[in-house]
Amino acid sequence: MEITWGLLIVIYLFTAGVSAGAMVTSNLALLYGGQDFERVGRWGAFISPFPISLGLGVLLLDLGSPFNFYRLFMTLKVRSPMSYGSWAILLFTILSVIYLYLWLPEKLRIFGKTKSLETWKRRQAKVMPFLSVGVASYTGLLLNAAVRPLWTAPLLPVLFLVSALSTGVASVILISALSPWQRARHRELHVLTKADALLIALECFILLAMIIMGRLSSLSVSDAFGSLLYGEFALIFWLLIVGLGLLVPFSLEYLELKDKIPVRWTLTATIGSSFLVLFGGFFVRYIITYAGQWSRWF
Repeated sequence: MEITWGLLIVIYLFTAGVSAGAMVTSNLALLYGGQDFERVGRWGAFISPFPISLGLGVLLLDLGSPFNFYRLFMTLKVRSPMSYGSWAILLFTILSVIYLYLWLPEKLRIFGKTKSLETWKRRQAKVMPFLSVGVASYTGLLLNAAVRPLWTAPLLPVLFLVSALSTGVASVILISALSPWQRARHRELHVLTKADALLIALECFILLAMIIMGRLSSLSVSDAFGSLLYGEFALIFWLLIVGLGLLVPFSLEYLELKDKIPVRWTLTATIGSSFLVLFGGFFVRYIITYAGQWSRWF
């Protein structure tokens, strides 16, 4: 069967989700964490513009005629997920760069008074979560509109949203833990780890609900979900997503939260669990994209 949306589209879907999740992490840290979570807010802001910029780059390559991408922005079709999604991602990318600038140390900023920039930072942090949620979930809505058996699952946009939030939190944990500069404190990492563990549990629940609903649906939809459980994509689903992408990082995070991991292994466990969350998030989009195109109506 012909695969129209390949690896470049998967990368685009994944990077958009990571950026949206990192942005929400930064916004919430600023608005509700205050000075105690300043490092989290800064790292989320520093991460956010780059994955989605990479995703847009590979998307342009996938178009075949990258110099014609401007046609997406010539009109706004309210009923077209592709149209409003393209506009949302463009706006998100621009605002994420501005938001990063607002987080730069004073000596690196070219213009703007600190007090005024702090005000704008908080204002933007109140708006960006809504745009981030739109960016994270729109790709699921886009697949819904393509009307393939696997993609008709009503919870697909919710799965993409929760997965995006989880990978965004994981990216902040990973970069913050690896960097010797502005490394997050133990309390900050503890809160982020707890949030990610809850998101992983929620993602598992959504996946289970999608599978049950799919298997109880029409023959075509049931067969599509069967390809994940015991068919062509079963190895990727059970090993790379359920095993390495969900259960292993959840177990590591649970042990961290319960202080069951020796101190000398704590940093390794933190880096490993966050990396596996990103790994699993990528393959969630991979399997949904490829298995969706593989599925067919009877």
